[in-house]
Amino acid sequence: MKFTDEMAAAFPKRNPLPEVLRQALQFMEEHGCVRTRRDGSRYMTVYPEPEYGDVTSTAFHVPRPAATAGWTRRDDPEVNDRLVIFLRTGGDGSWAGLWLDDDGRQRIVHLGSGSGSMMLCVLTENMEDLLRLLSIGYTELCWPDEFERTPDEVFEERCDDDDDDTPPPLLFQNYVEGTLGLSIPERASEIVSITVSMDDPESRDAFLMWIKRLNDQ
Repeated sequence: MKFTDEMAAAFPKRNPLPEVLRQALQFMEEHGCVRTRRDGSRYMTVYPEPEYGDVTSTAFHVPRPAATAGWTRRDDPEVNDRLVIFLRTGGDGSWAGLWLDDDGRQRIVHLGSGSGSMMLCVLTENMEDLLRLLSIGYTELCWPDEFERTPDEVFEERCDDDDDDTPPPLLFQNYVEGTLGLSIPERASEIVSITVSMDDPESRDAFLMWIKRLNDQ
């Protein structure tokens, strides 16, 4: 089975894989962006092989129901179908997912690891903005304090002189701009203007409030 088909099959009917993401995954799969681990599991980055190794911590993975249950603390499809976790955003164990809000809208949310990133909130309002965000070229998307800086500026702050800079995801950028007709900003803050920490005592973020309600019941 193709990776894209495996991804699509893992999304519940109530909260399906958006078509714009399915088409992007198909494009990347056709251009060699799927990688296979020694145990046979697969994942996808926005960089094709064999030109690049693992130059980014951000990667698409087939959703696992257990990952959702770990956040909702439920074994109830009516609840768990609303959250599909499918995108690793950092080496610290942070992820992003597709959340069906109370009005039936699909929104992209971030789930920080808690041991590293604390960001727990709506990340983008739609899938198109997530694709734009991925196109910018950050190696990780779990650190909101870096969103005001470009990937090059983040690299200069993080790395030593001997480290190799991460190349921009040109193939994916060309797809997002040329095929989808979307603009790609220089900084994540142009897409994600507000983020919320899981430690915030009060927040109007709809996703954080949903998670807190589930965990308080």
